[in-house]
Amino acid sequence: MDQIDKEILMELQYDFPLHARPYDDIANKVGIGLQDLLERINNLKKDGIIKRIGFYYNFRAQGNEAALIAFEAGENYKKLAEIAMKDPLVTHSYLRSHPIYNVWIVAKRASNEELINLAERMTKESNSKSYVVLLSKRTYKLSVKYDIINGVSKAGKYALLPEHPPLLKDLGIDKDFPLSIRSIPINEKPYDFVLKKYDLKEEELEYIIKKLLEKGVLADPGAALDGEKLGFKENGMVVMEPNGNEELICECAASMSFSTHVVLRQSIPEGKWKHVSYAMVHATEKKKIEDMAKTLKEKCNPRDLMIIYSLADLKPGVVR
Repeated sequence: MDQIDKEILMELQYDFPLHARPYDDIANKVGIGLQDLLERINNLKKDGIIKRIGFYYNFRAQGNEAALIAFEAGENYKKLAEIAMKDPLVTHSYLRSHPIYNVWIVAKRASNEELINLAERMTKESNSKSYVVLLSKRTYKLSVKYDIINGVSKAGKYALLPEHPPLLKDLGIDKDFPLSIRSIPINEKPYDFVLKKYDLKEEELEYIIKKLLEKGVLADPGAALDGEKLGFKENGMVVMEPNGNEELICECAASMSFSTHVVLRQSIPEGKWKHVSYAMVHATEKKKIEDMAKTLKEKCNPRDLMIIYSLADLKPGVVR
């Protein structure tokens, strides 16, 4: 990558235009022609640096539930990884540095009961020793973006999410609309398909997108990048045991620019896991993650704090 490529990636992440022809604006800001821009973006995607360009679709607006599930898998982690690889509703699967729970997945289902059943089934099928399900009580923040200049993750616009986003049916919007713009093509008119499918004018499309972002149905507009290919080799789950009000500690963590996810969780079995406030940090080196964790400890005042590092991505290549 040259300097122009880096500028393009920063624009795609942090200032993605919310109108029907976003690449025109980015070309003008970077100071290159549109065709040059499109060629560069396509090359970055071919190289795997750009996973997709589009919008995150809030699982709660889809009527779903999500959980972080930790398994005491020991040497059986490969079997567990095989099971997770075949499940399209398992969006993340990592080998992590916790001394007991070494495999951590993120799964989505229609109900919390289904998530607990999934954990039980996967534990039996993989001959793992035990599990803990960390249900998502509330997602405060979601924006996985990488500050290429400073080497630390930094959330973008529309990162904070409401507690209760509306369902699409309550907004009078087709249920497939968010899926149509989850990943948009790299060309002069990336929304042409959507405009034709829903018989919309450009200004109508722009209004709907902005409305869904404001309501928290959509989030994190722009490019989703492969952090590892940009040198962000380290990611740490900073898990905190609240010291009093568990919501305040999450609000504090969400206010930090470097946190890409902030979630308040509920432990199943109840009380088995006390570090229910979760924040994710990515960086080019562990020292930077440790510095950010120190900031969380000082500002948010948890009773206890742990950093659980990723050791291996057990479901690589998934466009989330």
